Amino acid sequence: MKHFVSRARICLRALLTDTSGQTTVEYLVVALAFFALIAGLAVLGGRVQEGLFIEHATESASHALTTNTAGSVGDVLLY
Repeated sequence: MKHFVSRARICLRALLTDTSGQTTVEYLVVALAFFALIAGLAVLGGRVQEGLFIEHATESASHALTTNTAGSVGDVLLY
Protein backbone atom coordinates (compact mmCIF):
# COMPACT_ATOMS: atom_id res chain seq x y z
CA MET A 1 0.00 0.00 0.00
CA LYS A 2 2.87 2.36 0.83
CA HIS A 3 4.38 1.75 -2.59
CA PHE A 4 1.05 2.61 -4.23
CA VAL A 5 0.75 5.92 -2.34
CA SER A 6 4.30 6.98 -3.21
CA ARG A 7 3.75 5.95 -6.82
CA ALA A 8 0.50 7.97 -6.90
CA ARG A 9 2.35 11.02 -5.53
CA ILE A 10 5.03 10.69 -8.19
CA CYS A 11 2.41 10.44 -10.94
CA LEU A 12 0.46 13.38 -9.55
CA ARG A 13 3.60 15.53 -9.30
CA ALA A 14 4.52 14.62 -12.88
CA LEU A 15 1.06 15.58 -14.09
CA LEU A 16 1.10 18.91 -12.27
CA THR A 17 4.55 19.95 -13.45
CA ASP A 18 4.32 18.65 -17.02
CA THR A 19 3.63 21.37 -19.62
CA SER A 20 3.64 19.16 -22.70
CA GLY A 21 -0.16 18.91 -22.59
CA GLN A 22 -0.54 22.54 -23.63
CA THR A 23 -0.56 21.57 -27.29
CA THR A 24 -3.23 18.98 -26.61
CA VAL A 25 -5.43 21.53 -24.85
CA GLU A 26 -4.97 24.04 -27.66
CA TYR A 27 -5.83 21.34 -30.19
CA LEU A 28 -8.94 20.47 -28.18
CA VAL A 29 -10.11 24.11 -28.12
CA VAL A 30 -9.62 24.49 -31.87
CA ALA A 31 -11.29 21.14 -32.56
CA LEU A 32 -14.32 22.07 -30.45
CA ALA A 33 -14.66 25.39 -32.27
CA PHE A 34 -14.37 23.60 -35.61
CA PHE A 35 -17.00 21.01 -34.68
CA ALA A 36 -19.33 23.77 -33.44
CA LEU A 37 -18.91 25.52 -36.79
CA ILE A 38 -19.65 22.29 -38.69
CA ALA A 39 -22.73 21.64 -36.52
CA GLY A 40 -23.97 25.19 -37.10
CA LEU A 41 -23.54 24.84 -40.84
CA ALA A 42 -25.40 21.53 -40.76
CA VAL A 43 -28.34 23.13 -38.93
CA LEU A 44 -28.30 26.08 -41.31
CA GLY A 45 -28.23 23.73 -44.30
CA GLY A 46 -31.18 21.80 -42.91
CA ARG A 47 -33.19 24.99 -42.52
CA VAL A 48 -32.37 26.05 -46.08
CA GLN A 49 -33.36 22.63 -47.38
CA GLU A 50 -36.67 22.80 -45.49
CA GLY A 51 -37.38 26.11 -47.18
CA LEU A 52 -37.67 28.03 -43.93
CA PHE A 53 -35.82 31.08 -45.24
CA ILE A 54 -37.79 31.20 -48.48
CA GLU A 55 -41.05 30.90 -46.55
CA HIS A 56 -40.04 33.71 -44.21
CA ALA A 57 -38.97 35.90 -47.14
CA THR A 58 -42.25 35.42 -49.00
CA GLU A 59 -44.30 36.11 -45.87
CA SER A 60 -42.29 39.25 -45.18
CA ALA A 61 -42.59 40.40 -48.76
CA SER A 62 -46.34 39.89 -48.80
CA HIS A 63 -46.71 41.94 -45.62
CA ALA A 64 -44.53 44.67 -47.05
CA LEU A 65 -46.52 44.73 -50.28
CA THR A 66 -49.90 44.93 -48.58
CA THR A 67 -48.91 47.67 -46.16
CA ASN A 68 -46.89 49.82 -48.57
CA THR A 69 -48.71 49.33 -51.87
CA ALA A 70 -51.01 52.34 -51.50
CA GLY A 71 -48.14 54.60 -50.51
CA SER A 72 -45.98 53.36 -53.35
CA VAL A 73 -48.71 53.91 -55.94
CA GLY A 74 -49.31 57.39 -54.55
CA ASP A 75 -45.61 58.19 -54.76
CA VAL A 76 -45.44 57.03 -58.37
CA LEU A 77 -48.59 58.92 -59.40
CA LEU A 78 -47.59 62.12 -57.59
CA TYR A 79 -44.15 62.19 -59.10
